[in-house]
Amino acid sequence: MSMTRSPDFLPVLSRGRHRTPARGACFLEYTALLAGEAFTDAPACVDAELAAVLRHANDVLSDADRPRLVPLLGRAIGLVAPAPAAGRVRRAAARRFTAVVGVPLSAEERRWAAGGDVDRLFWSLMLEPVPLSTSAAWVDRLLERLDLLHDCFASALAEPATAAAAG
Repeated sequence: MSMTRSPDFLPVLSRGRHRTPARGACFLEYTALLAGEAFTDAPACVDAELAAVLRHANDVLSDADRPRLVPLLGRAIGLVAPAPAAGRVRRAAARRFTAVVGVPLSAEERRWAAGGDVDRLFWSLMLEPVPLSTSAAWVDRLLERLDLLHDCFASALAEPATAAAAG
């Protein structure tokens, strides 16, 4: 396995996909660089569902708010389970996330949680417990929830398979 060469500078976080770090980087492209992977918005070191949430968060934030993601850079590295366990880990992360958010789930949200569709579940729960009246409050909630989601994935990965099956 060959390591990619790190850029001579740090890219600027920006919306969308980029060809090279010289043109900027989305959150996941930056994560790939930090992990020593090829420059991609789908790094192997991050669970695909967590990556979807992070990709959407990067793109929904304004240029002014996107730098607030910087403290989360690197936290997703290694938050990925081997293929046979990926579904279990996603369901466990979704279960933990919804328990902490602590609102009743709709039937659709329960299906997403049961199926490990963390991306849809996360964005649906951004409106809970109540929609926010300012964009600043929404960004604050987003960053808190992203931090929580990282913790939920880390806990789900550390959870023994037998405990996850029983819960």
